[in-house]
Amino acid sequence: MDLLASKKDTAQAQLSSVERQLQSMKEEILVRAKKIEELETQLVAELAKATSEVEKVKAEAEAFMAVYRANAEAANAQAKDIFYVAEVRLSCVASHAKYQSRRETLEEIHARGFDLTADIESEKVLEAEVEAFLSDDESGSASGYESGEYEDEAPGED
Repeated sequence: MDLLASKKDTAQAQLSSVERQLQSMKEEILVRAKKIEELETQLVAELAKATSEVEKVKAEAEAFMAVYRANAEAANAQAKDIFYVAEVRLSCVASHAKYQSRRETLEEIHARGFDLTADIESEKVLEAEVEAFLSDDESGSASGYESGEYEDEAPGED
């Protein structure tokens, strides 16, 4: 009987030890589960923060690109305007040279004894108009293009 009581006491001690271990494991599992929940909560918060930052950076990048596109389009339009004004100016310079040459030719013919006074005066008027246009353009005042005067006239038309 003593043997049986001893085995019973040993079994109860082992059972008690296993129950304590089981209880300890349950407590450890609960602590770990709580830690996992805290980490998941932190992860969700960090993910939301990162997503918010990504959206903010994306919005800033889109705004920057919109400004860049607008600036590029404005620069392109300005370059086209400058090119057109240069074409008109070149056309006017060519016209001025042509009228000046015609006037000089007419003056030479007149000097040889032909009466071309009306033609010379006409050429002087045309030359003066072109010269006035060119001097207005050089002085920074509105050229014919900028004031809308020559909008329908193509460069090179005489």
